[in-house]
Amino acid sequence: MGGFDCRGVRGEFPEFSRGVIYLDNAASTLKPRRVVEAMREFMYVSYANVHRGLHTLSMEASKAYEDAHETVAKFVGGSWDEVVFLRNSTEAMQTAALLAVFNGLLGPGDEVLLTEAEHHSTLLPWVRAARLVGARVRLLPVGPDGVPLWGRLEEYLGERTRVVAFHHVSNVTGAVAPVEEVARKARGAGALVVLDAAQSVPHMPVDFRRLGVDMAVFSGHKMLGPTGIGVLWGRRELLEKLEPPLAGGGTVKRVRLVEGEVRAEWDVTPWKFEAGTPPIVEAVGLAEAVLMLSDIGMERVRSHEEELTSKALRELTRLEEEGLLRIVGPKKTPERHGIVSFYSPRRNPDEIGLLLDRRRIAVRTGLHCAHILHDRVGAPMGTVRASFYIYNCPEDVDALARAVEEILRKPQKTPRKAAEPSP
Repeated sequence: MGGFDCRGVRGEFPEFSRGVIYLDNAASTLKPRRVVEAMREFMYVSYANVHRGLHTLSMEASKAYEDAHETVAKFVGGSWDEVVFLRNSTEAMQTAALLAVFNGLLGPGDEVLLTEAEHHSTLLPWVRAARLVGARVRLLPVGPDGVPLWGRLEEYLGERTRVVAFHHVSNVTGAVAPVEEVARKARGAGALVVLDAAQSVPHMPVDFRRLGVDMAVFSGHKMLGPTGIGVLWGRRELLEKLEPPLAGGGTVKRVRLVEGEVRAEWDVTPWKFEAGTPPIVEAVGLAEAVLMLSDIGMERVRSHEEELTSKALRELTRLEEEGLLRIVGPKKTPERHGIVSFYSPRRNPDEIGLLLDRRRIAVRTGLHCAHILHDRVGAPMGTVRASFYIYNCPEDVDALARAVEEILRKPQKTPRKAAEPSP
């Protein structure tokens, strides 16, 4: 596997002592001991609130929190003041949309361009923001394989396009978007470019400035870190000009009452965007996760996952050729990365997932918060999604393929009514 020791990595993850084959990494990754221990040590030894205390514990906590910004920023090609810590990528995308609304970047008659393949965490915040200000949402269509028709992008970019928001890697098809090309065309049209990087930052080298985007979001829990922390990255020169949509403690330098009017002087970025007590412990955990991934090397992570994805595609394509299932998305790497989704005319996706669980194989089933995409590819009941990470090995793919084949070849005793799709 390109010299990567997937079996050696497993010692950091106690779940594997239970015999589970964990293939639900696109939803959330397992947590290594070193991340848990870093958070535990911080909570027991150095915990205090940050930025407002002059005592030793607060100063130590503040340094750890600020260092986390630096560590995460370096990981994605930015500077510490371009990283805003929020709860997750959903809240980060929501904040990006609110920034556009609060700062007049989106107004009546303007257009927001998304794709039919977007996760609801990208789709819904921008739909709501557009409705709020009287703007219009346009959706770039997908092809039969569920991949956006990027060749038609310029047809959908217009003089009123103010925002283009899209995924780097689809959470359903695993398709990798041509981000640099899309960003270049979108910014050439005068649009703000916002990237959903939740499925790319954990799995491949990413440099947001090189990609040419204005803002990007990702989550800690999908990259070995804890839940409760996500990142909004933004170009410093953009963030410095924007006022925060959420205000309160920690966002201001000074508030004064002047002639009966409350006036606030905003703090510098990123602090003006981190209202209230921030996710301090979670930031320490995320920084440790980033250090672990950096120690491994993101090129090695990408190469390892691409080999697993290629193997899964080969095994499942054999079953597809027999009509047992249909794979959704591109059929080869590097056009897709780390995710393989499929559905079968023989069994409901949830039923397949439950039968896999009996074999101690954990996958995700349902519509994966991408309902429009599933409708477009002819899978309104959803798909079965297997997703890979650093602790998965070739034998995991073999076990998945054997189990899926066994499940789909076994005749059903009685006709089954199709279940309602999972959200």
